Amino acid sequence: MLAWTWALHVPFRAVEGSDDAFFLEIAHLWSQGVLPYIGAFDIKPPGLFAILVAAESALGVGLQTIHAVSIAFDAVAATALYFLGRRLGSDAIGVASALLYPFLSLFVTNNSAYPPLGAFTILAFLAALSPLPIARRALLAGLSIGLASTIKQTAAFEGVALLAVFWRAPDAGRQRMKTAWLFAGAACLAPLVILLYFAAHGAAGALAQDVVANALLRPGSAIERVSFAEGVLRFFVYLTKPIEPLLVLACLAFLRRRVILAAAPDAPIDALFLWSAAAILSAWAQHALFRAYLAPAFAPLALLANAVIVLAVPELKRIGAPLRTVAVAVLTVASVLLVWKPDLDRVQDSEAIATAAQAIRATDPSPQDKLFVAGHGLSLYVATGLAPPTAYFHWEHTLCDFPGAGLARLAEALAAEPRYIVASARMRYRYERPESWKLVDAALSRSYRLIAHIPAKADFYDIYELVEARSADFGRDEM
Repeated sequence: MLAWTWALHVPFRAVEGSDDAFFLEIAHLWSQGVLPYIGAFDIKPPGLFAILVAAESALGVGLQTIHAVSIAFDAVAATALYFLGRRLGSDAIGVASALLYPFLSLFVTNNSAYPPLGAFTILAFLAALSPLPIARRALLAGLSIGLASTIKQTAAFEGVALLAVFWRAPDAGRQRMKTAWLFAGAACLAPLVILLYFAAHGAAGALAQDVVANALLRPGSAIERVSFAEGVLRFFVYLTKPIEPLLVLACLAFLRRRVILAAAPDAPIDALFLWSAAAILSAWAQHALFRAYLAPAFAPLALLANAVIVLAVPELKRIGAPLRTVAVAVLTVASVLLVWKPDLDRVQDSEAIATAAQAIRATDPSPQDKLFVAGHGLSLYVATGLAPPTAYFHWEHTLCDFPGAGLARLAEALAAEPRYIVASARMRYRYERPESWKLVDAALSRSYRLIAHIPAKADFYDIYELVEARSADFGRDEM
């Protein structure tokens, strides 16, 4: 699975996900002692950042590090999916689902936060549906889904589905309540460790505010302007387009549940339905804002689609099971590539980034100098080694009405007078506040001078330096 996942990623090794540079910088700051939420604002739990800190210590800070993390976790997820498929009574189900999953993760999701989330969630269901004693299953599943929740809060939906799986387990018997508490306790372990870590560093309040309060405000906030009802409609009309073959076959699996169980009496088909429902509910809860929110549904829907086509379609009995699963894969791949436009065109313009970083280094910055990237080009933080002036440095947090952030935070970053400001092409997204760039332009005209204009393939980077900083440099030279 590792070789297959790596082969899929190789042609796209220069592709940069929309938040890759941002995630890398948060992890890099953390490795320098600057904690998330205190020194780097975001509403994601810190699990991904912790993984990236570990990866950066081994592989360095760069785009390839985040690709390596995605490849490794997608390979783990696919391997676990293979063994789950075998629990349905067919190697063909496991192989087909395992091979399809990394493709969907790369071509549909293309978000570095989701491979770890998917891997831990699939491992949790693999543990829950294994032949181990129920107490051990509950412990392992709880630990895994707890780790998933440190990547993204919505893993709680799958956690509830797992709790229902254990409650309904045939071997639960009189241990049902004990098993439920064991699972819940294990699921709370990783989040509790994180909470204690941040509490020890005086950051528990910031963690709770950003990861809980602001995260709950995100789906219906002014930045998105999508209601819950609109999100449900958006889910069916827009979000499910790339996986319509899987969704249709999963619905057929529900209708032919008894046929599947007759063919494979021990198949945990009801657990897969619960898992699918939880994943869909999590997308609805987030108002189906982005296609990445569909990612948690890939694994259960792939298993259900292949299960029904292998076990419950007697009309196709003359066609071998492997060929049927190949047909499912071909239809899904065609749906992704033809109906959906894969978001794999954000190739990092490494030459322009390197040139921009060189232009900054040519002015002899000190380690204490700050850099503020007002729009695109977050990779420059890593490329220059300069930190942002405040905890708010993602354009979505400063140019838009983001919960817990917004224009006031942009004003704070500009008021800090970082030595360098980089202004890229004006993005003009529908949720960008029109007055945001007016604040940037006012600061630039008041206190900065243009030192470089760096053209890029699809953007540009205008680099400005604080005029007072240049005067101070001249003063030091004279001394």
